Amino acid sequence: MEFIFPASFSIDAFLQRLTRAWPFQEKTETTGRRTCFDSFDWRLYARGYTLGIDSSGRETWLILRQEGGTETRRRLPGPTPPRFAWDLPEGDLRTILSPILELRALLPVVEIQYRRWHLKWLNKDRKTVLRLEVEQNLAVAGDDGPHPLPGRVRILPVKGYRKAEKRIGRFLGNEPELSPAGEREWLTRALAALGRRPLDYSSKFSLRLKPGMRSDLAARSILRHLLATMKTNEPGLRADIDSEFLHDFRVAVRRTRTALSQFKKAFPAPAGERFGVEFAWLGRVTGEARDLDVFLLNFEHYKASLPPAMRNDLAPFHGFLQKHRKQAHERLLHALDSDRYRNLMADWDAFLNQPLPDHPDASHALLPIERLARRRIRRVYRGILRKGRAITPESPAEALHDLRKQCKKLRYLLEFFQSLFPQEQIKGLIRILKRLQDNLGEFQDTEVQQRRLREFSREMIREGDAGADTLLAMGVLIQNLEHRRNQARKAFARCFARFDNRKHRKRFKTLFAKPRPEEEENT
Repeated sequence: MEFIFPASFSIDAFLQRLTRAWPFQEKTETTGRRTCFDSFDWRLYARGYTLGIDSSGRETWLILRQEGGTETRRRLPGPTPPRFAWDLPEGDLRTILSPILELRALLPVVEIQYRRWHLKWLNKDRKTVLRLEVEQNLAVAGDDGPHPLPGRVRILPVKGYRKAEKRIGRFLGNEPELSPAGEREWLTRALAALGRRPLDYSSKFSLRLKPGMRSDLAARSILRHLLATMKTNEPGLRADIDSEFLHDFRVAVRRTRTALSQFKKAFPAPAGERFGVEFAWLGRVTGEARDLDVFLLNFEHYKASLPPAMRNDLAPFHGFLQKHRKQAHERLLHALDSDRYRNLMADWDAFLNQPLPDHPDASHALLPIERLARRRIRRVYRGILRKGRAITPESPAEALHDLRKQCKKLRYLLEFFQSLFPQEQIKGLIRILKRLQDNLGEFQDTEVQQRRLREFSREMIREGDAGADTLLAMGVLIQNLEHRRNQARKAFARCFARFDNRKHRKRFKTLFAKPRPEEEENT
């Protein structure tokens, strides 16, 4: 049980009241520092966890607390936390954190100096029946000096003495300045005191549109949201904190390109064409580093797919990937420091924020966005059905690759416009589309990886990085990928049939029904 009190709360007066009213016969005081950590996209907080490093005296602990649940801790050799979950030693913390954090790095959220009073309630036999911690906190706020944060009181019950816990809980509950709350609530208030809030970033697209909005206004709102995502991720991308900054940046670029193509009649044609070319360039210059990220992230899976005797033969390949990933990141930074990139970001920002004309030339500019949304989704969906039904076992790989592109367009459109339609229905359609995308993605990704492995093999020979054993191991990887590609190709017909069934067709038709002729005449 935990209670929070304001930063202005008088600790001394409160401790005096406690010791007068209750038999707390031992009191000690410690000082220390605690740093709270989470991923950039708040994965721990979203799942009800808080993680912190607590340093007091010579001891440093990594402490994971679950809201309303358990506390898991591990002693650390120093104040520096692990960067990723996989850097932790085997044990409970790694088991819990790995599936939540996945590829994301741990970043400091708030750094705190604390004074903590430890109180023990002893019975007449000098046995401890209850422990209490009272804590005063100051944020370490750089040059601004310490910033007062909310304090807290924590009841630490002792097994077998439930009555004492209930009594002190009632007493604290009647204190007017105390409010019951858990670790996450305390963190929320601490962040609020510093002008921050948790869950202020998510990689998921979320934007509320109004059905009657004119299409050029809605399109600019969507594109401003995507530009903000790029700007938010750029510092982490530049610092190379984790691979997801680049991934989220690239997804925002792809969504932007889709929006430009799907809303082209809502914008002046010259602007749409110019920015379309520039964002295509940005997609290309960020692609190399991301491709190498994917190989490094998949490296352990590659190793595991080999016979045990061959796994260590991939070590030179790992070194090759790391070297070229570093070089690719340097080239990416050079592109982001270029006049072309700076001009693109400045001009795009200015274009999206300029006043909208009362009488625009673009034919779809004044169209209510819900009508345009239905039209664009309906058209792309029909294209997917047409292309998918035409694919046979003899169709070339390019037919499936083209279908994958169309599925991405539909996915982005559903995400852009999800606020205009019933949420559960939209989420259900995205789920069934995602299953088809997974199959098409497996087919194309395994094909691309095979091609890249062959290219890497030739580069490693030229650079003197590859021995015969390494090349043989990479050859086995190519064979394994070919097997996965064939399996995905065989599964396509079944996956597409699930997508193209009567039930799902009816859901799409009902949700994105074609307007009546008098409504459609201006579209």
